[in-house]
Amino acid sequence: MTIDAPTRRSLAELVRARGYEHRDPPFQLTSGGWSHDYVDGKHAVAAGCDLRTVAEAALEQVGTDFDAVGGPTMGADALSHAMALLSGKGWYSIRKEPKGHGRAAWVEGTRLEEGHRVVVVEDVVSTGGSLLKGVDRLKELGAEVVAATAILDRSPRVAERFAAAGILWRPLLTWEDLAIAPL
Repeated sequence: MTIDAPTRRSLAELVRARGYEHRDPPFQLTSGGWSHDYVDGKHAVAAGCDLRTVAEAALEQVGTDFDAVGGPTMGADALSHAMALLSGKGWYSIRKEPKGHGRAAWVEGTRLEEGHRVVVVEDVVSTGGSLLKGVDRLKELGAEVVAATAILDRSPRVAERFAAAGILWRPLLTWEDLAIAPL
C-alpha cells in the first residue's frame, strides 16, 4: 500500500516548510556526502499535529502487520513512538553502542525476541548505512524486519541497498518530492 499523491504533496510541503534549509556553502553529511540541502526531519515533526500526520502516513505506507516499530535512536524516536501509539504496537530504539551497565542492550524499549516482526524507521536517510546497521542488531535478536520507511530518502542507492537486503523499502518522500539533488 502506498500513500496517495495529495498526501505525498502535503507531506512534502510540511517538510519543506518546517525542516528544510538551503545552505551555501555546502556542508558534509554524516554519510560523507556533500549537499546544499539540509533536511531536519526531527524539526519537521516537532509539533504534535505534524508528527501525527507523518506517523499516520508512515503506517499507511508500510501497510504490513508488525509487533514493534523503531530505529536508530534520535532520528527514529519521535516517528516510531507516534507509530506505536497510533497502532497499539510496541516501540524500540537502537543505540549507537550497547548500554554500559544493566542488560548491556543495543536495543531498548520493547524486548524483541525470536520471531517478532518489526518495522524499521528513520527521519532522513542518505545512504541507508545506519539503518542497515540497526537491522543487523535486530536480526541478532531474532527479529524479522518486515518493512522499512523514512520521512525522506535522499538517494536512489537506498532502495537498491534495501532490495539487496530483502527488506521492503517504503519511504514517505524522496529527493524528487522536495525538488532537491539526490546524493
